[in-house]
Amino acid sequence: MHALIVCGGTPPNKLLLENHMAKADLKIGADSGGHVFLGFGFTPDIVLGDLDSFKYTNHENVHVLKLEDQDSTDLDKALNYALEQGAKTCSVLGAFGKRIDHQQKNLSSLVEFHPQFDALVFYDNYGETFMVESPYEIELPIHTVISFFPLSGLVKGFTSSGVLYPLANKVLEPGVQDGTSNTVTEKRVRVEFTSGKLGIFIVTGKKL
Repeated sequence: MHALIVCGGTPPNKLLLENHMAKADLKIGADSGGHVFLGFGFTPDIVLGDLDSFKYTNHENVHVLKLEDQDSTDLDKALNYALEQGAKTCSVLGAFGKRIDHQQKNLSSLVEFHPQFDALVFYDNYGETFMVESPYEIELPIHTVISFFPLSGLVKGFTSSGVLYPLANKVLEPGVQDGTSNTVTEKRVRVEFTSGKLGIFIVTGKKL
């Protein structure tokens, strides 16, 4: 089963939402993310969270689940719900933008839930963000912009190939060394590392 979760960050455009809805068996609005579905004239299968931002007075046909737990975010609640329903893969829209504290916590959720899904990817209007294990290979069009960054702590022994600025046995560390805004130069990109939590961002839409 594939789940789609929409959060309350910068909303996706209609085309991006429609593309992901077409692939989803379960469509979840994480609190105010429910308004994104409704704003484009769609109805999610469920809207859940603490519901401090979702106002559903005139949406009687929407399945709403209020979860009072304040020790988890609305995205965490949505991811747990997706797992409970049997989802093996999950796409998340609206996880980035607006409040930076929400964005950082959502990246933390990516680290936490990554091992529980076969695939967990955060999408926005510019591209896609996900976590990988070492070694990792992907085929991409030449000139695609790709970034590598530590999601927590240090990424040690990092080596990359197939990009304009390859690194060999380096340490990725915030404020010291990263691999952001690189460019694909070969059909296949490969990375490997000895330890750490590595995130990848691939530009698939309009460049920033």
